[in-house]
Amino acid sequence: MSDISRSRINMILVRDMNTSTNDAAVRPGAVAVYGATGYTGRLIAAELVQMGIATVLAGRSRESLEQLAAELNGVPDVVAVALDDHAALKSLCAGVRTIVNAAGPFSATCEPIARAAVRAGTHYVDISGEHHAIQFVLNDLADGARTAGSALLPASAFYATLCDLLVGIAARRLERVDDIDLAYRVTDWIPSGAAFVNRLEGVGQPMIQFDRSVVTVERPPPTRSFDFGAPIGPQRVAMYPAPEIQTLPRHIDVGRIRSSMTTSTLVPGPLGRFTPQLARVTAAGLKRAATAKLVERVMAATSGGSRERVMNDPTRFDLVAHLSGPAGTCTASLSGPGIFDITGPIAARIAARTLDDDFDLTGPLSATEAVADPSAFLDALEDRGISYTIDRP
Repeated sequence: MSDISRSRINMILVRDMNTSTNDAAVRPGAVAVYGATGYTGRLIAAELVQMGIATVLAGRSRESLEQLAAELNGVPDVVAVALDDHAALKSLCAGVRTIVNAAGPFSATCEPIARAAVRAGTHYVDISGEHHAIQFVLNDLADGARTAGSALLPASAFYATLCDLLVGIAARRLERVDDIDLAYRVTDWIPSGAAFVNRLEGVGQPMIQFDRSVVTVERPPPTRSFDFGAPIGPQRVAMYPAPEIQTLPRHIDVGRIRSSMTTSTLVPGPLGRFTPQLARVTAAGLKRAATAKLVERVMAATSGGSRERVMNDPTRFDLVAHLSGPAGTCTASLSGPGIFDITGPIAARIAARTLDDDFDLTGPLSATEAVADPSAFLDALEDRGISYTIDRP
């Protein structure tokens, strides 16, 4: 890891870049976190500070950023900058080695921040799970990033990173991979009615899967049974557009990838079999305001609560991937707590990797392409409750 001056990072340098784009101090070896005052942004910033990395808290509200800096014992620098101030964003990026975008929705934030990073020759990391945002970073900015010397690491979060690393390790045990069938099971995720609607709407829209290339599936297939192994066993799952559809083919020569989610995660239990139909009806109905409100109320009632998220993340997750090829089959499994909380250490450690002296990669990257040792990365998360197994019968 690059040497960092503790005396320098222990000073709070508060700057409002909306009024001046020339005040940004250059912080070699530093990481900026945009959206630092959000739930996940706070976790990422705290991880970086704990790791001894010079950290810059960035976002729109200087008051909120200063408050967070105080909570982190006054270690991080603070920069207030608006997303539509492109000169200020570039100046922010130019002052650090890497910027982490933790501000959603990423359909609105990834383009201005990622473009600013590329213009400044700075590495870009985000925690997006939104396909259009990921596609933009991986495809539209690829050539410019290579020219500028910027590495682009979208989806450095719970979704994509854990699966990308796990399946990347498992794929090495097969000579060739023809098919990857992966599924998530998330429990104790109790969002509000509105979040249920958003989730269903996403499933009801055309989604992507992988069949020799990224393909759009206009009409999701019926639900099916997926074996999660002992002690969970077979579960009903529905097609789900996991971000790994875009990252895994970057480093695995695979023919087909299917990604799914347990229906019990997507809708109340008794409705699981009808998830695809509910998603299509919801997506169509949401075009009418009255229908959208009705669906929101129904889902809020059936979900048993109105929490969008709690401060102590109660979720648990299980990820299983079945790989098959000419040389046989392989099953990889990973489990852990906190789909929100685990994103903090994941994104922070991906960002920290870009500071290493031997990191000389540029352009779009998946987690497996970026980290020095995928197994070591996952092993380091053991203290966060992450466990995994890879079995080849």
